[in-house]
Amino acid sequence: MVSVYIPTPFRRATANRDRVEVAAPTVSALLDELERAHTGLKGLLRNESGHVHPHIALYVNGEAVDARQGLATPLKAGDEVAIIPALAGGVDPILTPAERDGIRSQAVEEYPFESCGVILTRGAGRRLLRCRNAQNELHARDPQRYPRDARTAYYIDPKDLLRIGDLEREGFAVAVIYHSHVDAGAYFSETDRRQALVGGEPAYPTAIYVVTSVLAGRVDAMAAFQWNGIDFAAVSLGE
Repeated sequence: MVSVYIPTPFRRATANRDRVEVAAPTVSALLDELERAHTGLKGLLRNESGHVHPHIALYVNGEAVDARQGLATPLKAGDEVAIIPALAGGVDPILTPAERDGIRSQAVEEYPFESCGVILTRGAGRRLLRCRNAQNELHARDPQRYPRDARTAYYIDPKDLLRIGDLEREGFAVAVIYHSHVDAGAYFSETDRRQALVGGEPAYPTAIYVVTSVLAGRVDAMAAFQWNGIDFAAVSLGE
């Protein structure tokens, strides 16, 4: 049997189980079996043509399947497969002063590319996880699937996504998802909205999305947005 890690946004389809056991010879067959056994996953992982959605990353024993044989990657008993939805998008306070400064500094440092990261919480504990934007590599490898580069899009590095998954298993929860806009305003774009939804529902319904506008290498504005049950609406970042 192969152990499959189910991320938080998809656990509604597995009766809130974070791991399920599947017998399958390949990753493709594993996805078939997952969708058969847990029908709520159908459409969340792959499109009608059988291709994995761009915002879904798959790993076998910690290695991205894209670096192996893709969906044809063979599996054996004891393997561990992780399904990680990309973050490419409430707590009180939304940001501490140190977190605000850290996000602003990262946005300036990574200009003219978009920066990204998350803040996770566990009880009173908070952890800012500065992530690497892997969009340029994805664009260079497959420009048809990823038509934008890191100047107008972000995709959290798969290694960072695995770190986020590990922290979730330790009891942390994603509270803030942040990224920057390069030479554009601090607004929640249609792309941001699309990437934040999985099957029409928010992947992280209680998380707050923080967008930092960087104009000509200087922070111009910051804004926050949260799902209100219908759409993502602006919320106050406070002081």
